[in-house]
Amino acid sequence: MWTRKSVKQRGKKVFYLNYWKCVLVALILCFVIGATGGSSSGGSYSIPALTQQITSSDSDSDIDTDIDSDTDFDLQVDLDGDGVNDIDSTVDKDQAVEFAVGAFIAAFVVGLIISVIIGAFALAFKYLLLTPFEYGCRKFFRKNLDEPAKLSNIVYVFDSHYKNVVKTAFLRDLFIWLWSLLFVIPGIIKSYEYRLVPYIVSENPNINYKDALAESKKLMQGNKWKSFVLDLSFIGWDILSLMTWGFLDIFFVGPYKASTDAALYETLKYGIDAK
Repeated sequence: MWTRKSVKQRGKKVFYLNYWKCVLVALILCFVIGATGGSSSGGSYSIPALTQQITSSDSDSDIDTDIDSDTDFDLQVDLDGDGVNDIDSTVDKDQAVEFAVGAFIAAFVVGLIISVIIGAFALAFKYLLLTPFEYGCRKFFRKNLDEPAKLSNIVYVFDSHYKNVVKTAFLRDLFIWLWSLLFVIPGIIKSYEYRLVPYIVSENPNINYKDALAESKKLMQGNKWKSFVLDLSFIGWDILSLMTWGFLDIFFVGPYKASTDAALYETLKYGIDAK
């Protein structure tokens, strides 16, 4: 039976043995996770309101708009200021409403298309580039448990089995997202259930995504709550990191957390005394 203390002690110990590389890789991991976490895109679009009276103070021309209270807009415009209406026309209210509705629908459709395009590019950027680096960083910290790891570990996904790793990562996140639609809590539970997938894939990049998810689920069975409490145990360090404008997180807390997470995986899979 593992304990928070033993896992954290092991993570801290191996982190110190390869300090500067761990700091660098943890910084990359922090950037990647931060970027992927904010990948959703959206925008707001506004429609200009119709004004009833417009007066320009920078020119001699006056524009007066009178609205007939019955059915029509009576538009009278004096362009040259000679007291004679240069434009005198009647605009049907229904036409004005149709124009406003059409403009709104057009703006909504354009905004939706832009959002979809931006979202597609964001997803492609996340899973084709950032996620492989995340999985590489996880492999680095797992390898660092046994010996000083090399920085080349962070690009292992690009060397082989790239498609399979990207597919597994995408489907893992998709399942977590779908479960999150059920009032969030099930998604949190699934995120802990599939927490170990990056480490499983780093050991066997050719593994089928179903097998990777199933293995993580098996290893986390009965350990999800303890893992949650393990994460909460870093809250004091997180507060201190905020108080130091993030410097403590860069040089200590970040690599400490990442190393502890890797130690948790190895403990659950091979036993607490695994070397």
